[in-house]
Amino acid sequence: MAEAFVILTSEIQAKSPAISFINSNKGKPLLVADDYTFKLNKAATTTKYWICTIKDCAAKVHTDSNNGLMKTVGNHSHLPGKEKLEVREAREKMTYLKKNFLTVKIST
Repeated sequence: MAEAFVILTSEIQAKSPAISFINSNKGKPLLVADDYTFKLNKAATTTKYWICTIKDCAAKVHTDSNNGLMKTVGNHSHLPGKEKLEVREAREKMTYLKKNFLTVKIST
């Protein structure tokens, strides 16, 4: 029985997307899974519910309160937005660098 559990667990882990987080243009957290982005829809005591950022897409992700992946629900009705995601990531890096490393000295 334990062997079957290990096989099932590995199959689930193989199908589970790796998730990461970036910030939206407005500074809100976005979950990223398989080049798709999700925004936080609702946060309960133990679960966070994320919905796809594309309107009318049925795909959802549930994470625990520590942002650990619990499950994915539904399928996307569109292709992944890899280029848009790359732009978001580049913008976030530039914002980070601007805030933390760039200072402008104006002499009068």
